[in-house]
Amino acid sequence: MAISPKSPLSAARTRQRVSSKQSISRKAFRAVRKTRVSQDIIEQVRDLVTSGRLKPGDRLPSERELSQALSVSRSSVREAVRAMESLGLIQARAGEGTFVASPAESRGNDPIIASLLQGWATQHKLFEVRRVIEPDLAALAARRATAEQIERLRATLNEQEAEILRGGSGVKQDSAFHFLMAEATGNEALVRIVDSLMDLLLKTREESLQHEERPARSLKQHRAILAAIEARDPRAAERRMRDHIRDVEELVFSKGKQPCADRAASLPSPEPAGDA
Repeated sequence: MAISPKSPLSAARTRQRVSSKQSISRKAFRAVRKTRVSQDIIEQVRDLVTSGRLKPGDRLPSERELSQALSVSRSSVREAVRAMESLGLIQARAGEGTFVASPAESRGNDPIIASLLQGWATQHKLFEVRRVIEPDLAALAARRATAEQIERLRATLNEQEAEILRGGSGVKQDSAFHFLMAEATGNEALVRIVDSLMDLLLKTREESLQHEERPARSLKQHRAILAAIEARDPRAAERRMRDHIRDVEELVFSKGKQPCADRAASLPSPEPAGDA
């Protein structure tokens, strides 16, 4: 006799199939640091995947169980889960739970992203990536950007300024500026690489923008880069981008970082186009 999908026996078999995939207990996790909580959660899951303790198809403990095991709030767990889904590390299945993604389901299937995720890119490695890629992106944008793309870059910087005036860091607009610059190269391969790296590069931007004067300083440097792009000066665009990345890197690794206070007070006046 056929078993109804809603019968107790069918439900029991479904629970058995789901539970059989949970091959790791919450005891494998440790309490995390109070700073950058969601990032610490992501790194723990990634380490468990890399070590083989978590395998594709394994089910993660529930949100409540992870919250207790990691000694963090459930909102921090939710934030980390959303980030891991965007990175392609995990996959949520309605009514079943959250599972480690298979290579076919993961953005990590991209060989560039996979190599970064396997050992996790340190801050130093991420800045090395930026130093290699972004100055040349700026130079290409100076050669190839259309009038419409330049206008979009300008509008993004205006939005960044408005966000800083409201007391924000402007990190969203900061990231958008760099991505739009990649689009302005007209090279789809470069756009795809930058798009894949955006989640990783966000870490360095968030870190740098915690300094009191950094948001306004970043905006000033972005405007200088845009001025070089508008002037169709590839050498100036490349140099200004290189200086920008070096400045951010020095700030991130300095020991004298301070929390953001009055960001709006330090906003620069718009710079004229051309090198100083």
